[in-house]
Amino acid sequence: MSAVTFAPAHSIEHAAAEWWARLRDPTLPEQALGQWTAWLEADPRHAAAFERACALAEDAAALRGDQRADLIARFAPPASAPRRAPSRRFLALAAGLAAVVVLGGGLLLAYRHGPDAPRAYASERAGHRDIDLPDGSSIELGGATSITAHYGHDIRAIDLDAGEAFFRVAHAERPFVVTAGPLRIRDLGTAFNVRRTGDRVTVAVTEGRVRVSPSADDSDGGTVELGAGREVSFDPETQAMRILDIDPAVATAWRENRLEFVNEPLASVLDNVNRYSKRPIRMDDPVLSRLTFTGTVQVDTIDSWVAALPRVFPVRVDTYADHLQLTRQTSMARGPTPR
Repeated sequence: MSAVTFAPAHSIEHAAAEWWARLRDPTLPEQALGQWTAWLEADPRHAAAFERACALAEDAAALRGDQRADLIARFAPPASAPRRAPSRRFLALAAGLAAVVVLGGGLLLAYRHGPDAPRAYASERAGHRDIDLPDGSSIELGGATSITAHYGHDIRAIDLDAGEAFFRVAHAERPFVVTAGPLRIRDLGTAFNVRRTGDRVTVAVTEGRVRVSPSADDSDGGTVELGAGREVSFDPETQAMRILDIDPAVATAWRENRLEFVNEPLASVLDNVNRYSKRPIRMDDPVLSRLTFTGTVQVDTIDSWVAALPRVFPVRVDTYADHLQLTRQTSMARGPTPR
């Protein structure tokens, strides 16, 4: 897609509506997203106009076919149709909505009948990535994390494929739902953290409330609601959900380069540490995998933490050029919890 520009004669509302339509094109290049961001930041009125365009578009998408036809007839009539002089405010709103209904064309219909094309986001190992969504929500990805976003008229849906993410959700009529393996998390006006390690999932709420339920169950069975300062962990082996009181700052410590674990299987701990480790840490012993760990891992001192593991676990650490290997040993010298 070529660079997008607007003639001075276009109203702010019209420009906002054109951006609304273009942002729903799954082939939109990154360059255009940068232009949209620059347009939003150029004038405080732009962001307000874009928000109004989104609201108008949602209302228009909900109309029946005959209602939409009437809307187009009133806001974008044929050039020969007689008109009376409209007010400046009416012209601004009409231009914006006409752009959504007419310029958007099939994009609006696609938006009504289903989600836009899924969009994938990922972060690098030991890296973080911030994502701003079109509705004003934001997601912060931890190291080696991948998500897929599905936005449509009826729902805002995120699949957490692997890793950890912090969600800050903007209020809207459409629900905001995160699916993380066996769990589905529905936002109830909140900020929350989700960590997925295979089918082991932990959800911690820092603000507001969320509703957590099994993703494969459409009934209310097994559903729990969590408020700020609460955490639920799903254990795939027992199929049980454990609810704890937590410090929100601890639950999101990864945002400050600290990984916090409470009574978590060593195999799960290593999987999460590996999202930040320069060299993968491998452990093939199922007995060692079931040992539990409680403590803190600083992401910039992972090698030191691994070297200290034999003080508290029956393991030997073997160092190779491309990885670290943990194997079982029959004797050990106990010491303080590795950090």
